[in-house]
Amino acid sequence: MIYTADALTSLKPNAQWVLRNDELEWLDTEQTEPTDIEIQTELARLMYLEGVNTYQQERQYLPIAEQLDILTKDGLEALQTINLAVKSAVPKVLPVQADEDAYVKSHVDTYTFNKQLQAYTTAMDRLSKYILADGRVELTEMQDTTEYVVDAEGMLVLTDGEPTFIQEEVIVQTAIEPLEATVEVTTYSEDIDAEPVTTIIENPEITQDNLERVEAQAVVDATPTAVITKYKETI
Repeated sequence: MIYTADALTSLKPNAQWVLRNDELEWLDTEQTEPTDIEIQTELARLMYLEGVNTYQQERQYLPIAEQLDILTKDGLEALQTINLAVKSAVPKVLPVQADEDAYVKSHVDTYTFNKQLQAYTTAMDRLSKYILADGRVELTEMQDTTEYVVDAEGMLVLTDGEPTFIQEEVIVQTAIEPLEATVEVTTYSEDIDAEPVTTIIENPEITQDNLERVEAQAVVDATPTAVITKYKETI
């Protein structure tokens, strides 16, 4: 198996870095940190070479001398049967089926697509949350209870041949008040005789909320159509 650490070692021999849960912390001051795409490209190249090497080791035909002996004694059909058995036992599969460039490109394209899909999903989830400065309204809907509707004579009231349930209004989203738009910040001077200064600033929670929403929207706006289509298929 080939891992991200193998790609890093291949790209930047003797470099100092730490990899935790696929999060790379670059510590080396002599060599530059490789980009995500550079790492994935090298990872795919090493995977391809490993696959080819494994394939060549496992698909071992008889030595040429033995093949010639079988051909002479038993004929061409016998030799072809033996060689076909070797081919069937060790078939060509990816990455051996593709050439190196095609395999690497396919790997990088798939990685990029999945990363964009993950980023788009995260961004859409972030944008779906209510705006702190606006708050959230209460939402209700009518839902069935466990009791049936009966008429004045005590007979079940049917809807499309099925008993009708009594409905009640249920809160499906609680209301949340907007955050205060501003907060007071008091600054104290090192001069013990100086009066503290109080200023009014935008609520930092609102500032952070707005920033995260802008960043999420930027991800959404930059996402390719194919990724968005895939996202819609999964929700």
